[in-house]
Amino acid sequence: MMSCVIACSHARAETEALITFDNWEVFEGWTFEFGVSLMTKNEIDDFLEGNITVEDGDAGAEVYQFTATKTLSELCIELFGKEYHPLLEMPLCLELVDENANQPFLTYNAALQLRWVDFPWNAWIQTSFAAGVGLSYASEIYAMDEQRHPDENRSNMKFTLPIQFSFALPSAPEHRVNLYIAHHSGGFGIFDVGGFNSIGLSYSYSF
Repeated sequence: MMSCVIACSHARAETEALITFDNWEVFEGWTFEFGVSLMTKNEIDDFLEGNITVEDGDAGAEVYQFTATKTLSELCIELFGKEYHPLLEMPLCLELVDENANQPFLTYNAALQLRWVDFPWNAWIQTSFAAGVGLSYASEIYAMDEQRHPDENRSNMKFTLPIQFSFALPSAPEHRVNLYIAHHSGGFGIFDVGGFNSIGLSYSYSF
């Protein structure tokens, strides 16, 4: 009976250790992000002009995303006599695409991106800008892809070009609010010709 009590106590202690989970260092260098974007009618150049038109027809969609980003390296670049330290990152993104006229489906994205973190106003609001390129595979063809390119063969595989502006308070840099553009492109004929864009807002936490 005594050995049973000891064994149960040991098992309870191990369970409590797992629940409290003090080994957060395994997540060091990772950022976890949740967000939602809206499908737009825009070309990527339209965003530079502040022109955003959300698609509200059958091809419209809400795209829910979970992204786990690993910081691979901190680089050192010297420009005009000053040192800058951009980050090389690898975002891995799972998207749930909920289209207005179709059943939801999944898209899988993996990319490499460079994050610029050296902005002169960081003492007031920490800002970073990230952009990269990678591959994307959609389990279904996007309705927007078919709408914008009728009577053309469309590919489930695309290039993905993630673009993101992030903002955080200097007192809590691990909490970030992100404005992002998800651009999917056929790569000028590598997979197909043309692409589409969504724009969204997300929250991320960095370890």
